[in-house]
Amino acid sequence: MKGGPARRIVTLLAIAAGCRGSLSPLSNRLKVGQEPYVVFVADGEDGVGDLFAASTGGGAAFQVTFTRVNEQLPALSPDGTMLAFIRSDAPGNAEGASLVVMNLLNGAERRTPLAGPAPERLAWSQDGTRIYLRAGDSLQVTAAPPARLALGPVSAAERPTADSLFRVLLGDPPRAEAVPCESGGICARFADGRTAPITSTGSLPVRWPGDSLLYREGDSWVVRPLAGGKTRGLAWTSSLVRPRELTVFGGPPQSAD
Repeated sequence: MKGGPARRIVTLLAIAAGCRGSLSPLSNRLKVGQEPYVVFVADGEDGVGDLFAASTGGGAAFQVTFTRVNEQLPALSPDGTMLAFIRSDAPGNAEGASLVVMNLLNGAERRTPLAGPAPERLAWSQDGTRIYLRAGDSLQVTAAPPARLALGPVSAAERPTADSLFRVLLGDPPRAEAVPCESGGICARFADGRTAPITSTGSLPVRWPGDSLLYREGDSWVVRPLAGGKTRGLAWTSSLVRPRELTVFGGPPQSAD
């Protein structure tokens, strides 16, 4: 048929154009969803936040986003394949922002604009089907991809479940919660209300795979086993400016053989 080859070339070009975002920024660097890793914020170009990823053992850090706008509050999905975060709408714009969800297997993104108070934290439901956004006393929720992103208020009935997702639980299974000590540092608070100090100088606790806790100590991040063992620093070979806001994927569930 006349023009057939030309039509096929146009079709292939259209398909290729539609595949933008089909290459993960972590391809051949980390086994997304198959091995433990962290994602965090560090200063990128122009001093605004970009996202980076690295093994939970430290070492090389790989840049995930390459924008000129600020990105913050990363939260990894329970299966380690999706990353939710907040992205400013324009350079220097401290008000307009969007919730972005990136598929770390292929780099595809979905986003929805934010309204209301500045976001403070993001969290995923345990089954990975919903994403929660906390801003002060306000809580919003959206279905996670492949559903369309659409933030709305959390119902009163769902509020206790949503609040629990922002807690830093200790142990596997959880036996306590990491909370600020009255005199500073981090304490473990048990179900009966008792507290026990973990560190007198640490801050910003993050749940770590297994029976451990990650927290900020001075200018460094450290991992402390809670059942005994040596505390170690989490360091990266890349030159990073102000690494912060860490989120961790602990690896796929282990089969009970």
